[in-house]
Amino acid sequence: MKSKTLTLRIKKSLALIKSREALTKVQAIIIALIIIVAAGVGITVYYFFLPSPAEYKKRLVIATALEPAGLDIQQISWSTVVQDLIFQPFMNFNESMGMVPDLATNVVMEGNNITIYLPTDAKFSNGDPITAQIVRDSIERYRQLSPYGSDYEAVIDYEIIDSHTLKIICKVPPVYIWYNDIPVVYGAVVNTNVASAVGDAAFNQNPIGSGPYKVKEWVQGSYVLLERNDFYKTNLPFVVNKGPNPYIDEVMIRFIPEDLTRISELKAGTVDIALDVPTDAVAELKTNPDVRLYESITPGIHWIMINVRRPPLDDVRVRRALNYAINRDEIKTALEDTVLPCYSYMSPSMLAYNASVEEYASQIYAYNVETAKNLLKEAGWVDTDGDGIVDKDGQQLRLELLIPNDAPKFKRIGPLLQAKLASIGISVDYKEFAYSYIRAKCREWEFDLAGWFYSWFDPAGILPYRLHSTLGNFTYSNPEVDRLFDIDRSTALSPTERIALYTKLQNILLEDAPWVPLYIDISYIAVRNEVEGLKIMPPAATLFIQDVKIKVVKGG
Repeated sequence: MKSKTLTLRIKKSLALIKSREALTKVQAIIIALIIIVAAGVGITVYYFFLPSPAEYKKRLVIATALEPAGLDIQQISWSTVVQDLIFQPFMNFNESMGMVPDLATNVVMEGNNITIYLPTDAKFSNGDPITAQIVRDSIERYRQLSPYGSDYEAVIDYEIIDSHTLKIICKVPPVYIWYNDIPVVYGAVVNTNVASAVGDAAFNQNPIGSGPYKVKEWVQGSYVLLERNDFYKTNLPFVVNKGPNPYIDEVMIRFIPEDLTRISELKAGTVDIALDVPTDAVAELKTNPDVRLYESITPGIHWIMINVRRPPLDDVRVRRALNYAINRDEIKTALEDTVLPCYSYMSPSMLAYNASVEEYASQIYAYNVETAKNLLKEAGWVDTDGDGIVDKDGQQLRLELLIPNDAPKFKRIGPLLQAKLASIGISVDYKEFAYSYIRAKCREWEFDLAGWFYSWFDPAGILPYRLHSTLGNFTYSNPEVDRLFDIDRSTALSPTERIALYTKLQNILLEDAPWVPLYIDISYIAVRNEVEGLKIMPPAATLFIQDVKIKVVKGG
């Protein structure tokens, strides 16, 4: 009788255990053992449950303002979080901007060569092996197809040392490739076999890379849905999980251009991570208990480009006057402290940055209306008729300023820039256009002043294309500046030597004043507190979601 009662009691208790889906197997076993022991000694068991384990969402939702023009990293001129998740650089940057292995186990630059060492088990998201041959083919496709194909212009040959080791042979030390392709998503390997089979247009809709996720669906104008790449492996030292993330099956990147909608959805919990946080939402989100706000200094600056070939801007005294007339602190205030004042040509989050250059520039170009007026007077520009506009030989100093209307912060300070230049007697007619239109006008030299910005971590990968007389050709030309750029692009300099080179180069630019540096943008990413394990790395605030989990909020 006792045995029969014991059996019945155990069966009833185990049935209760099975009815609770939240219990883990370990918890169920523990409870069963307690019941058996207790029943064996005639003790009545009051059924209880151990605390349920945390429940996690299987889909991460990221909201961004911009939809990519395409998904193939080799066919686009600007990348998004979508490409960061589909593709995998050979190396990557850690929190101190040191280069560490990602796809590759190692990459070595020696002499005129770069050698890439691949894991023997590396695979694309469709299961195809990643070999030295396919890396070579991928680079060649990049050279032919990408708008940045000239990155590899120094390459003269390859040597396939073995199936997973590729040597890239160059005519000069490949420092440009080292900094601008090896550790960034643009240099990531793509599955050229699939690209050849389906064609470039189709591959741009559904590319095959080796990143942690792969394309499942792209509904243009709405979202890209990614699913986990079960073949993913990484050598990143700063992530715990080196393989597929077991907690996140899918990542949905939603395109929400309206700032208010994007932030409202974040606060409502329908979005887990919001990129492109607008200026006017920063203060509110900083006090929101449900949200963490990450800020990062962008690797670039916003500035006014000056047409140095067009009178009177061909006079360096006029250009320097423009620099003295702008109050960068007022810009910072107008933009609600979401920027850093900038007087030099580089950002603190760039390689080869020297803080002493910015300090020096802030001193020599400190806001000073009287100095600006005196420089204009030296150049012959004086307000002879008292109308508030300086003139020379009967001609008033009137300039046109082109402002990008698709750059919200720049657009916001247009009237301020106009007013500051008016305070020294320059009449400015500022007009708003799409940034693409402004860039085209500048390439044609059809402008006076134009609002510009760049975002890239390596100065050799961006500044020559704005300031070199042939690589850039935006009206400014200085043989010594060209020479310094050319040295950096073709010589394996140490980090200290690069800092010295760009210090010298910027000092020349400060003398010539081809730009009016304005501010460095602070970008913000808002993340709901349920998201755990996210890492955001410099220089471009890249999201690493290998360790991410998203807790389910009860009642949410």
